[in-house]
Amino acid sequence: MPESTRRTTLSYINGPIHFSSGQFRGRCVRAKLFEIQKADLGRKYARVDRRPLDPPPVVQLRLYYMHNEGTDHESEQEVQDYDDVQNLGLLCNVDLFPVPTQPDSSLEPASLPRFPHPLSPVVQPVRPPSGGYPLPSILSADQVSPLSSSNAVPVSDAKLPLLPPNVHFDPFQVSENMKCTTALSGATFVQPACIDYQGKRALVFPFADLAVKIEGDFFLRYRIFDLFSRMASLIDIPVQAECYGGPFHIYSTKEFPGLKPSTELSKQLSKHGVRLNTRETERKRKKKVSESSVIPSRPSKRRVTRIPQSESECD
Repeated sequence: MPESTRRTTLSYINGPIHFSSGQFRGRCVRAKLFEIQKADLGRKYARVDRRPLDPPPVVQLRLYYMHNEGTDHESEQEVQDYDDVQNLGLLCNVDLFPVPTQPDSSLEPASLPRFPHPLSPVVQPVRPPSGGYPLPSILSADQVSPLSSSNAVPVSDAKLPLLPPNVHFDPFQVSENMKCTTALSGATFVQPACIDYQGKRALVFPFADLAVKIEGDFFLRYRIFDLFSRMASLIDIPVQAECYGGPFHIYSTKEFPGLKPSTELSKQLSKHGVRLNTRETERKRKKKVSESSVIPSRPSKRRVTRIPQSESECD
């Protein structure tokens, strides 16, 4: 396989992974993703005036070192200092899904595992069917939103693998063919920032440049992987964790209600160098003034200078 190609597998999502290379070499690590700030609304994407989701979606990554994994003495310990975690190569990706409105009549919801409404932020470990899930290439370099230009990671054009079956947005099933990620505009892959959060250092992925091209109700799926950490028995890059975000609404330009003041988390991210717009006050949509209420302006009186048309007039 060419070095420029990066492939992922879903076999170990939210489960312990034994790494043979990268920053976690020789360790068994379990990752968890949590959406700590969901988007509430957005304005339909326009090429002239693109407005990102507000507030910007943010997920937190928590890492746990596993000890005596698979035995009666199994235990785990969270990373104590996230400043020690190498950010280079860590990427989080988002996919867009519409909030389901019609149930799948071919399925019995009571017999299938489901997530509460909205989708649970954590999914249980997934084990693939025989033969595994398809493993297409992923990620292009222009899709990555690095926090600094020095952190750019060259990778090839690609798509992410399929969604594991039987995921539900209660009471409806969510399937991969519902995915509408092509309706997203902006950075769908971002690198992390280490910030102060709830009195501790935290590794977070802020999606500050994400807009939607169509109207409706949607939610995001987040996935995390490390480009430089591999398993001894697997060539492909394991997707370490995933979670699902809360719903948000995309308005048309005419119906967009405006923006609320920036959240404390958004302000904190801005202080740590994440590029996003912050507001101290609410920003409402300006109402158009009716034509009847507009006072017509009076034409100004100007002195006109007559230009002579012939030599006789000049004399």
